[in-house]
Amino acid sequence: MNTLENKELSDRIRQKKFFRNNGVVLKGINLLRTQFVRLPDLKYALEPSLTESEFLDSVNYLTEGGYIRTRHTGTKQEITLADAPADELEAKVTQKGIQVIACILKDDCIEV
Repeated sequence: MNTLENKELSDRIRQKKFFRNNGVVLKGINLLRTQFVRLPDLKYALEPSLTESEFLDSVNYLTEGGYIRTRHTGTKQEITLADAPADELEAKVTQKGIQVIACILKDDCIEV
């Protein structure tokens, strides 16, 4: 294999892991269904299979895609990772997120 093929293979592996991580995080948040899940608790439960940066990438993607809602644990005000550190946030799956989990809605970047 040459260097270009190695890079392409590495990129595909990283991309596939991102898709899988998105599904793992979405399903993890959905475990409590009607309640919000504290992000630090979920991150701890998913270690060591996800690094902190992988976890945050997935939370960011799922939030921006409308699959989860995030809010501040103290104020209960809706907020994103851009506005507060993850250890101050909690999340809940939206209707759109539930549709992805139920395989009614498809997103190629989420492996369920």
